Order: sequence, then structure tokens, then C-alpha cells
Amino acid sequence: MQIWQREAEAALPGVKQGVIKGLWKVSGKREVVAVLDVNTHEQLDEILENLPIMKEMGYGVEIEVYPIHPYENFYELIKKLAT
Repeated sequence: MQIWQREAEAALPGVKQGVIKGLWKVSGKREVVAVLDVNTHEQLDEILENLPIMKEMGYGVEIEVYPIHPYENFYELIKKLAT
């Protein structure tokens, strides 16, 4: 559980800085879902590689990345494409 404590402590500054927009623990799994707002792919790599769990257990950590954008932007695109 110590690694989870270090992860939680490492995440808090990101929340305060606004980089981490949302952070959730998946119930019943050793899994966390995070929504991050980064400027570049390189910034995302730097953030992920500096996580305590990546430094200590990187070979056993699975990360999935999904680029997302506000639904309002999608709606505007659909309106444009529908005309």
C-alpha cells in the first residue's frame, strides 16, 4: 500500500496546478482513471514517467491513453458537417 500512498501524494500537486482535471479510483481493482490537461505529448510522457509507480514498477504498469475533447466542440463539428 505504500506505493499507492506515494502515488496519491504525487498526484495532489497536479490537481492543485490544474493539470489533473479529475482523478478516480476504480472500485475492486488496482486501477486509477485520470483526466489530464497537457499541452504536448512530451509533457504527458514526462508526467507519466515521473510517477512513483512507473519508477518502481514500470514494467508491470499498463497505461491506456485516450485523447478527449469537450463534447461542445464535437457538437459544433456535427452542426458544420450536417449543413
